[in-house]
Amino acid sequence: MKRKLITLSFLLIGSLCLSACNQAAPLPPDDGEALTGIRINNLAPDFSLKDLTGQDISLSGLKGSGVVLNFWMISCGYCQDEMPFFEAAYNENKSLPSGIKVFMVNIRESQSLIERFMANTGFTFPVLLDTTGDIGQLYNANYIPITYFINAEGIIKAIKFGGVSSQADFDNQLKKIT
Repeated sequence: MKRKLITLSFLLIGSLCLSACNQAAPLPPDDGEALTGIRINNLAPDFSLKDLTGQDISLSGLKGSGVVLNFWMISCGYCQDEMPFFEAAYNENKSLPSGIKVFMVNIRESQSLIERFMANTGFTFPVLLDTTGDIGQLYNANYIPITYFINAEGIIKAIKFGGVSSQADFDNQLKKIT
């Protein structure tokens, strides 16, 4: 009898815990505005970083154009493997006022090292300098490469974890923001 009572108590406590875990958090009121965050259909968090020329670039200043935001480091082989896709997209769109903007956010590497890398590889896409790694943390770039595809309204429409594996893979993500 004592054994049945103990078993029943555990079952009761367990079911109470499960029901508490399954309760949905209340949703914020829908005021027509997207929530800011790093998930699909969130408004991408704003930031400002310097490019290699020293110019400040802010995400909010790019509204009206789709944005491809890639986080990378020179020491990352997968990052280097996917760079030709970003270079091609940059070259196709750089002269179009409302074209897709491509920004490669380097995390915590020195400007001189990046400039040597760019000169040696011939890549011309714009590089933003996240010297502290704070923007990488904000965008959950703990494992790189990671790429955010953001539409003209600043809404994240796709996130690619890991390297882009093919032109078709890259184009499928781009279609989500054009």
